[in-house]
Amino acid sequence: MMLYSMFNQTRCLACGNNPTPHLLTRLSQNMTLRLIPFNTWLASVRVFTFFNIVTDWLLRLMLVFFRVIGLLRVNTDLERAVGLRGRALWQEAARRGIPMHSFFFLNKPVDVYTAVVRGKKIYFNGLPRPTRTPYASECWIDDKARLRAVLTTAGLPVARGGVFSDFSSLLALYRTLPKPVIIKPRIGSRGRHTTTRISDEQSLRLAFDLAKQLCHWVILEEHLVGSVYRATAIDGALAGVLCGDPPRVTGDGSHTITELVKLKNQNKHPDVSDVVIGPAHIAFLSRLELTPATVLEPGKTIDLLEKIGVSYGGHSAEVTAETHPETKRILAAVAQAVGDPLVGFDFIIADISRSPQEQQWGVIEANGLPFINLHHYPVAGAPNNVAKYVWDFVEKHLDEF
Repeated sequence: MMLYSMFNQTRCLACGNNPTPHLLTRLSQNMTLRLIPFNTWLASVRVFTFFNIVTDWLLRLMLVFFRVIGLLRVNTDLERAVGLRGRALWQEAARRGIPMHSFFFLNKPVDVYTAVVRGKKIYFNGLPRPTRTPYASECWIDDKARLRAVLTTAGLPVARGGVFSDFSSLLALYRTLPKPVIIKPRIGSRGRHTTTRISDEQSLRLAFDLAKQLCHWVILEEHLVGSVYRATAIDGALAGVLCGDPPRVTGDGSHTITELVKLKNQNKHPDVSDVVIGPAHIAFLSRLELTPATVLEPGKTIDLLEKIGVSYGGHSAEVTAETHPETKRILAAVAQAVGDPLVGFDFIIADISRSPQEQQWGVIEANGLPFINLHHYPVAGAPNNVAKYVWDFVEKHLDEF
């Protein structure tokens, strides 16, 4: 029973639509953080090149072995790729005449692919990354504290805050920051165990304990005002900017929040999931001193949840064209400071079209395996073929694969 609870991904409100086994995740993330200095050193002396090459060949051998014993089979249908990211990559590969395949393991699709680029066969998981060129950022890119330090040193915008393992130190900083604030695990993605809009010390303690379920260290940051944007950079250049919003409703002075949600569901985009008010929504609304029965004043817009994206009833829009030129320049500088060829990073800003110098904004986290498909299939805005830049990068650096 104990082993079952360690590995089973049970439903968790704090994990949202992407539950993860808490104990296993905590152990994995804590070990990852402790190994970052050692792995960064290995990358600096190019030992990672050897490890990457060995890992690549082990992947190839495993695929051959599993095919021979009948557990693995090749999939040639791009519509049956494991997710929209794989499909977006595959569609662009097909346009370029690059043969690409995926795999089924035990009759289930896996996020592993093979492609033949100018006669060279490459294998990759998620996104194609070079195996013969070490990037030290691969070792720490998911570490929000390290990202903050790197960007701060480079003079680039980040939310004010810090990283803590004990509550007393965190509380001391909390009392100096403007309210509300945010607490999240030091490492992790998709908003798991993240709590926003914290304005009192009781909520702060609950949020701290929640984040500690996934990581020994937690991040405390000021709550920046605005939408969450995902910038994707390929080979050091900005490829796209996507706006992601949580589910929201706007008051009319007569309908309750529950009724506004019902109207919202009736008039939503077909790609957007229904909002079903549950304990997570109620807890979030309580931090705003609201309930589902509250009647909002006309014109007042509120978030219903801290989680963003269409799977939560939120919104997405491709806004690369609307992004202010100075913001684009700074985002490219962020990518170059991180030093990774395939990176997505999230930032919050109030108005993407205005000069960033006129606003308080900042980068909040990075991801070394970005979901480029978000730019391909937005709810609003013109689709942006970011996969094009990925394959441009592969072809330009093919000798590094």
